[in-house]
Amino acid sequence: MKQEIERKYTVKYLPENLKIANRLDIEQAFIYRDINTVIRIRKIQNKKNTTTEYIYTVKTKGDIEYHKNFEKIANVYEVENSIQENEYNELIKNKISNVIKKTRIVIPIENNLYVEMDVYYEYLDGFLTAEIEFPNEHIANTFKKPKWLGEEIGYKELSNLSLSKMTKEEWVSKIPKEQLENNRKIIQDLKKNDKI
Repeated sequence: MKQEIERKYTVKYLPENLKIANRLDIEQAFIYRDINTVIRIRKIQNKKNTTTEYIYTVKTKGDIEYHKNFEKIANVYEVENSIQENEYNELIKNKISNVIKKTRIVIPIENNLYVEMDVYYEYLDGFLTAEIEFPNEHIANTFKKPKWLGEEIGYKELSNLSLSKMTKEEWVSKIPKEQLENNRKIIQDLKKNDKI
């Protein structure tokens, strides 16, 4: 069981000479939720090695702890297991959320860290985030973000779990109009340059 330490940002612009380590097409849904636990299933198509995997993830959490620099859920742990395609197809029939579809662009940055930029589709079209997973809290707390990343996004309001329960109108109402317009410009540039 690993502890999850992540920070999530908006994207101001694409860096020059964008280097991409990988691209993943992700389809996911939630199949269970209670006060401390969520279960998520994912289909991940890896563009680099042209494989598809199916993942069953259990996340558990403790108390929510608020830090000065960013909001994070303390004591979040996750366990992931591979499942078969037929198991995924059966489980998704019992989803309790919308299906989220997105392309994840994996971008290497300093100190062996990666930005995972997610471009969302269908009812989340126009939503764009950048997430970084850290090996420990010290690195997360002292991290200086690259200039092309924008404001930190709170986890509760715009987490994938929250988004999976929203309509297009609901999530759009939580994002400034200028940010949405900027997201669309960035997504258009990514498409034009064959990055997604």
